[in-house]
Amino acid sequence: MGLKRKIGLLAGAAALLVGGGSIISATQDADWLRVRLVNAVQAKTGRSLHIGALHVWILPYPWVEARDVTLSGADGLGENVLSIGQVRARLSLLPLFSHKVIFRSVSLVQPRIRLHHVPNGETDRRVQAITQDQSNAADDTTGAEPGQLHWNIGLADCTLTQADISWEDPQAHRSGAVTLSRARLTGLDGVMTDWHVEGEKGRGRFVLTGQTGPLLSAGSVPLPLALRVALKVDGRDAGMAHLDGALSWVQPSSVGVGDGGWSYRLTAGGSVAQLADLNVFFPHAALPAGQNVSVDLAVDGKGNQPAFQRLHARIGALDLGRWLKGAAVTSLSVDANSPADPVALHLVGQVGGQPVSVAGSAGVLGGWSARPQDLPVDLALEQGAARLHVRGVAGVAHSALDMQGELEELAPDVALPALQGVRVNAHVDAPDTLGLLKARGVGQVLGALSGVGDVSARALTWQGAGWSGVVAHVVMQAGQLSLAPLTAQGNGVVQSVRVDMAPTADGPRFAVQASPIMLPLPVVQTWLGLPQDMRGNLLVVGAVSGQGQDAVTRRQTLSGHLGVSVVDGGVSATLIKALLGPQAPRLKGWMPVRCFGAHMQFGDDIAHIDRLGLQSEFVQLDGSGSVAMGSGRLDLHLSPRIQLGGASAASNVRVGGTISAPLPALDTDKSGRYGVTIGGDDSSVDSCPALLSAAREGVAGPAAPARKSGKGEKIMNLLQGLGLFR
Repeated sequence: MGLKRKIGLLAGAAALLVGGGSIISATQDADWLRVRLVNAVQAKTGRSLHIGALHVWILPYPWVEARDVTLSGADGLGENVLSIGQVRARLSLLPLFSHKVIFRSVSLVQPRIRLHHVPNGETDRRVQAITQDQSNAADDTTGAEPGQLHWNIGLADCTLTQADISWEDPQAHRSGAVTLSRARLTGLDGVMTDWHVEGEKGRGRFVLTGQTGPLLSAGSVPLPLALRVALKVDGRDAGMAHLDGALSWVQPSSVGVGDGGWSYRLTAGGSVAQLADLNVFFPHAALPAGQNVSVDLAVDGKGNQPAFQRLHARIGALDLGRWLKGAAVTSLSVDANSPADPVALHLVGQVGGQPVSVAGSAGVLGGWSARPQDLPVDLALEQGAARLHVRGVAGVAHSALDMQGELEELAPDVALPALQGVRVNAHVDAPDTLGLLKARGVGQVLGALSGVGDVSARALTWQGAGWSGVVAHVVMQAGQLSLAPLTAQGNGVVQSVRVDMAPTADGPRFAVQASPIMLPLPVVQTWLGLPQDMRGNLLVVGAVSGQGQDAVTRRQTLSGHLGVSVVDGGVSATLIKALLGPQAPRLKGWMPVRCFGAHMQFGDDIAHIDRLGLQSEFVQLDGSGSVAMGSGRLDLHLSPRIQLGGASAASNVRVGGTISAPLPALDTDKSGRYGVTIGGDDSSVDSCPALLSAAREGVAGPAAPARKSGKGEKIMNLLQGLGLFR
């Protein structure tokens, strides 16, 4: 062995002995390392790091283990943003000679990350970025005390296993949680950081891959992004998305002009085969069924002020039945190639089985932002040869639209009226569009709208009833609504109804005047929550008014008079038996009704019925009484007459109980006696004309059909029908 080689070996051994000894003494001092880690995190993020137990090993290679590790929330408020049961990391050997502690192969086992809203309005996910100068200053804070060596802390790569991440923002009504089965970030100490994240959410799985700039230097230099995510639901491919571009931190101006924040230049896009699959990952979104949805956009901006540079969106099919029954989109496209280009819209779909298409533009793309200005709107809704043109402006602050044209048919749902030959000429203005979208209740909606319009329809059908020549003039202004009037012709009767609403301190006040109006009985019974015990068309005459913010108050303040009548309808045997009790004949199914009528007065939450009558082939009924509208309590005094051929029987019945559970019982006659009168057939007297005249307040209407001649029956059949003999 040569002399130079021996001298080199001795020098190397001496250097290793001296340097290694100082390294060993430094790294074995766990408290020393804990202090520097805490200071480094505090300087970089402004958060407090707590390490319960910290151990350092030198052999077989330098590595550390920490337990009970937590990272505080913003400003030390609220719950910890990060909790880790165990952290393991290797120490790079060579950087120790340069007074650097570089952690490699960092493993975080079952970390819990919680991002929540804090009282000052910010969220824990927001960490203030720092400049390079501040970073250098932060590094100085981790330096040694006088007489000690200066150490820098670094991180090379990190792996998370079974990480639980949750976020909660009560003010924005946003919350959620996700589990990362494995997340690995490498190159944290280099110029690019590689990402590979695998996570799950219920039946969904996702894999995030790609690269970003140096995360530990974010804010001091631009942060490039190139990320991809692939989605799976129930083991099948569900969709993909990408995000490319760069983020940059803009420092607040020293002279107070302009705020700091993240600026960005990004392109994003993605596609899903089934839109509803996204509900697995975002369960509160409640997205409807849709197919082949894709988005491609480019956006520049800073903070919450995005500026769209490009937008292309496609939807193959979309079910809108949740908002409008029978409505669906067959295809939808939204396109704009630059901020100066108009946003072109093209929609093909159907409403109530009728094909419709919408084509036009909604402003220029440069006007679409977080707080867009009024956007010019020019859309045409086409249905066959008919066309409805909508033009004007739409924006968050203000919208004003003119609608002119016609539609061949408007039939949104079988439960709603179907109109044919619809013509519209209207202007609608919303001084606060956002307020209109947030409005709840009739009063708030009317207060946010103003406009005037004329609507007509060649024909209208609803639950088997038909009208022609429908015309309506509508005016909305300062919370007031006037439908003055709606006119039509049906069943040979000219019909008219007027509706007025006006705001008051105690809620909207409404007034309705029908003179007359005809409505399908199934619709009315559904509105009132009654069983479907009668059939036919209900002719309504009268005037009522009330006011209030809710249905209960409006019902309690209801006043006025109303008459209702039905001719050539039907009544269920169940209803007759419920009203007459044991005195009802043995009837099943439905029985025809020649006429039915009732006239009532409203007040104090009670409907006072001054005239009530019904005439059918077997039963003729007259009476009066009252119904408590809130509780449904009945107090009816009826005089039914059962007719079987040339014989009849009559008695007085009092009906108590409630609408849902009536309690009939025999009532006394004028002399105070109970009884059943047999005979005294008055079938030659037709009570329908007088009953209908009283119910209709003298207004003309359809006449009752002619009576059918009955066949004679034995008196015993009559008595058995009345239940007097078994």
